[in-house]
Amino acid sequence: MTLNYSWSQTRLEGNVVSTENLPISNASVVIRNSDNRITNYAFTNEEGNYTIILNYHGKIQIEINKLGFEKIDNTITITKTQKNLQSKIVLQENSTLLEDIIIKIDNPVQVRGDTLEYDARAFSTGREQVVEDLLKNIPGISVEKDGTIKYEDKKIEKVMVDGDDLFNRGYSILTKNMPNKPLNKVQVLKRYSNNKLLKGIENSDKVAINLTIQEDYKDVWFGDISLGYGIVSENRYDVNGNLMNFSKNFKNFLSYNLNNVGDDRVGSLDDMFYNNSEIESVGQNAQLYNTMNINSGTASRLKDHRTRINNAEHVALSSIIPVVEKLKLKLTGFIGADENYSFNSLTEVVDVDETYFTNAEINSYKNHLKKGYLNLLATYDISAFQMLQISSVWNQGNNNVDNDMIFNGVSTLEKLQTKNTFTDQKVTFTHKWKEKNALLLKARYFSNKIPQLYNINDFLMDDLFSFDAKGMDNTIRNGKTFIGVEADFKLKQVNNSVIEFQIGYLNHQEDLNISFQLFNDNSRFYPENFQTRSSFTLGDIYAKSAYTWIRKSFKLNSSIDIHQLFNSFTTLKSTKKSQPFYINPTLNASFELSPTQIVTASYLVNFQSTSMEDVNDTYLLTSSRSFQKGLGEFHLTDFQMGTLRYSIRHYLNRYNFSINLNYRTQNKVLSSQRLIEQNSSLSQTIFIKGGETYSVNLSSTYSLKPLLSTIKVDVGYVNSTTFNEVNDSGLRKNDFYDISYKLSWKSNFRSDFNFLLGSEWSVSKVKSSNFENRFTNGFTFVDLYYDIGDRFKSKFVTEYYYFGNLPDNQKHHSFIDFEVTYRIIGDRYTVGIRGNNLLNKQNFTSFYATDIGYSTTTYRLMPRYLIGSFKIRF
Repeated sequence: MTLNYSWSQTRLEGNVVSTENLPISNASVVIRNSDNRITNYAFTNEEGNYTIILNYHGKIQIEINKLGFEKIDNTITITKTQKNLQSKIVLQENSTLLEDIIIKIDNPVQVRGDTLEYDARAFSTGREQVVEDLLKNIPGISVEKDGTIKYEDKKIEKVMVDGDDLFNRGYSILTKNMPNKPLNKVQVLKRYSNNKLLKGIENSDKVAINLTIQEDYKDVWFGDISLGYGIVSENRYDVNGNLMNFSKNFKNFLSYNLNNVGDDRVGSLDDMFYNNSEIESVGQNAQLYNTMNINSGTASRLKDHRTRINNAEHVALSSIIPVVEKLKLKLTGFIGADENYSFNSLTEVVDVDETYFTNAEINSYKNHLKKGYLNLLATYDISAFQMLQISSVWNQGNNNVDNDMIFNGVSTLEKLQTKNTFTDQKVTFTHKWKEKNALLLKARYFSNKIPQLYNINDFLMDDLFSFDAKGMDNTIRNGKTFIGVEADFKLKQVNNSVIEFQIGYLNHQEDLNISFQLFNDNSRFYPENFQTRSSFTLGDIYAKSAYTWIRKSFKLNSSIDIHQLFNSFTTLKSTKKSQPFYINPTLNASFELSPTQIVTASYLVNFQSTSMEDVNDTYLLTSSRSFQKGLGEFHLTDFQMGTLRYSIRHYLNRYNFSINLNYRTQNKVLSSQRLIEQNSSLSQTIFIKGGETYSVNLSSTYSLKPLLSTIKVDVGYVNSTTFNEVNDSGLRKNDFYDISYKLSWKSNFRSDFNFLLGSEWSVSKVKSSNFENRFTNGFTFVDLYYDIGDRFKSKFVTEYYYFGNLPDNQKHHSFIDFEVTYRIIGDRYTVGIRGNNLLNKQNFTSFYATDIGYSTTTYRLMPRYLIGSFKIRF
């Protein structure tokens, strides 16, 4: 039977009760049409009531399900004249105990406990090349331009293949390179536990993704090779290949890429290198950071490939090998090299009280980057309730930056050589007993060394020193060692509440030696207060406790962290010590108003000790014309933050909505006292009362079934207040305001034509004591897709950028790209042609305002190119 759609509506209202006439809440009410497709659904409220609005008439099937009760399945006919239909349904109790309830929704989506499972083929349009392309089609999943994946605004922990983690937080290597065709299902794992023995014990809010492979692709080697070369473009190439084998026990993935077309095939790997979470451990984000940076800058609103003029190559490998039944090894390796070239011209206007000047700077950067990474993970299952994990990481990178800089007409050459060596050892033992309790013993040791050598052949800061300098050298020897141990207890109660407590000790040891010198043809000069030879020690004895209380739809989590620090800062002249004690409390609450609506709230107080850079009492060179000095003493900073969130979300919902309210206030905070001259900047850290930040974010997604498309709207507002000092101004107040709007419309027509269009605009204002700047930036895009059958695929991309504060000849920027492919013999062979920047736009100018002035930066762009490609799958 065919259902007839009309503008008239029928309201279905019902009350679901037990045989004892007690209301049944959270029962699912599903409406199916005559083709057995789900058209509507609802859940009963606490009174057992539900309401469904139908926009059609004809025969329908009503299914009512509730765990522990017999399913009701009725068929009725809705006529054109019926406006309201009411009923009372009585469910019979079912004595059969079910561990999991499975709801199948038109086959493409299934829910099994905390797992959402999406049929990969159902969400494929045929235009996808790699896993990342497919993930962008799945409701609730978003992929940022650096490869970071989020589900409902939460970053995922890892992407696994048939339950095995290959790259941990470096999953973008996998998602940006693995072909999507072998995928069977995409599983979103909510309340995910990194430690398999903790599943069902800890109340985790983590999310992970698992990719299941089709049976035809298991226990066989398969992959692809793609060759691309410029047709009318000089020496442009893009070569990549992948080889993989996924069996039940063994898994192997090998990826290679070589390109100079601006493509990033690996994404952000810092978390994989320094903060991988493959085993439960301590000391997250404790690694060392560079003292100096030469930052070529990026046009933040522009897609990276437009300014990334590169020559990149990488090889990545991950293998999982079961040595014996109880012992599994994982070996992950990465070798990468890149030559990045960037060109920009900067005009900076500084306007602070009595200080006003303009600087002009032209930069030509050449960045040589090499990285090597090796990780060996051993997992030994001592028994069904005990597990030992050992991880060993070696990571080394070299980064050499050359910059031909012209500053206010003076030509200079600056160079910065950086070497980063990082070794990390982790051991974690897990013991589980009585199915609901667990003990984790964790230990970690790492060593991180970052020596740097900087020199510039023309000294630009003549106003700082009386020495007649021709150039400047800065030699940095920076190293850190870390040792941490922790005992972690997790005890689950009968009512599903959880008690957690940890005790541990962390020791951070840093050594910093810097030789700063000016030189001319005859001598060298080492300015006093600009040399550093110091060591910093932070010892942290801590105890943490958390309790999660659950009652039906309400969950309350409270935690408290207690820290006793032992700080020491030693130089050639003195030793400073501090032993602060502080407590950090946190409170989180959530309440499910219905199966699709949830309210969450949180409040925390956070104290934090100052770092080595904050305590350091000499000036450190941070760029060619700026120095930074710390407090010279220890302090505790603190802030308080509260959040409130309301969301309407369900994988079946046509409409999703969320609103976030955030407030943060800082009592004691580190700020800066700056002395700014045209050729130099001296900044010293100061300890003051902080400011406040308010923010509101709204996000809404709506599926238009009659138009087979989805509309998404995001609105954000931020108001932030900070304080600092500039050129003896005294403490000055700075206010920052930003309102952003994002709108997108994506079609999913069952035809050869589809589109994705959107627009993003922001209105920002910066206000200081004698300075105010307001600017509007915008971005609009239209992506058009046209297919002819299963073989011919085409995509056309247009982008428009707007910067309101620039001159008319610089505020408008437009781009056009395209890609056309044709498949031969199924999809075993694919030929294609790709065009970038067809308008051959040479430069892109952006505008940026701060509390001391504003700047405009013009970037050189990747020129127009056309590349022909040939891909073979095997």
